[in-house]
Amino acid sequence: MKFKGCLAAAFLVYTAFSDTNAVSGFSFPRWGPSVKAGSVYNFETDMEGGGSFSVNRYFMEAGIARMWSFDRMIAFSAGFGQDDYRFNDLSTLPWNNINTYRMGLFARWRLNEQWVLFAGPSVRSYGEPGVDLADALTGSFFGGASYTFGDRLTLGPGLVIACEIEDKTRYFPVLLVNWNITDRLSLETGGGFVATAGPGLSLIYSISNHWKAGLTGRYEVKRFRLNRDGLAVNGVGEDESVPFVANLTYFLYPGGFISGIAGFNFSGKLSADDAYGDLLYERTYDPAPGIGFVASFRF
Repeated sequence: MKFKGCLAAAFLVYTAFSDTNAVSGFSFPRWGPSVKAGSVYNFETDMEGGGSFSVNRYFMEAGIARMWSFDRMIAFSAGFGQDDYRFNDLSTLPWNNINTYRMGLFARWRLNEQWVLFAGPSVRSYGEPGVDLADALTGSFFGGASYTFGDRLTLGPGLVIACEIEDKTRYFPVLLVNWNITDRLSLETGGGFVATAGPGLSLIYSISNHWKAGLTGRYEVKRFRLNRDGLAVNGVGEDESVPFVANLTYFLYPGGFISGIAGFNFSGKLSADDAYGDLLYERTYDPAPGIGFVASFRF
């Protein structure tokens, strides 16, 4: 099988911009471990042509960061996750659980008062149980720079280099945005963690120093290797959707937060290709509501 990459830039872009809004005045240890975990349940929804499904997603991650200052750091992380699909009223199940193993690096480095550089490669294995790790192995890279225009606006170019399992390399330009529209309302480039695992736009309202509310929208495609037991033997499955997620977050300064999330997945579609790349299965599905939580702690 080919070594391919998948789109894993969400966490990288989210880290790059959400961390830049941290409250100043706190000191960070030069070496600091961190843990992050989350779970989202998407309720049962009907599929075109009959049948329904629900999915419970969770992810756990541990990392360590070396910080020279807040804007000059490098971090390593590793994690495991699972998407637990539950299909009903189907004669043949397209797939079951999908396991994710991930390792990544992330660096943020301030050059001067205006310019900050970001970079982060990651490697991920995404497939059903029993799949050979090498057959599901993927990778991606995110790089970018931001320029601060005064007190309210930060903009910059970014680029995601990503491939998908049994697909060609793709290049995604990303506009990095951090715009403080008012003292409380901001528009930021970012995704979420577990609920929205990819780049998008977030509108965030600061209720107080500790409480924030937000709304994130993005486009998401997940591709994963299938095993020998399902509909597409050694093939590739895909789950495509457009999630909109609201969240309410409590920040535990200087390095933690707890967030409750709720939203809908729109324009959903499931598909499966065989080992030769021929389409075997395709179903659209109705908008699916979801709820969940995310927690992160840095020590």
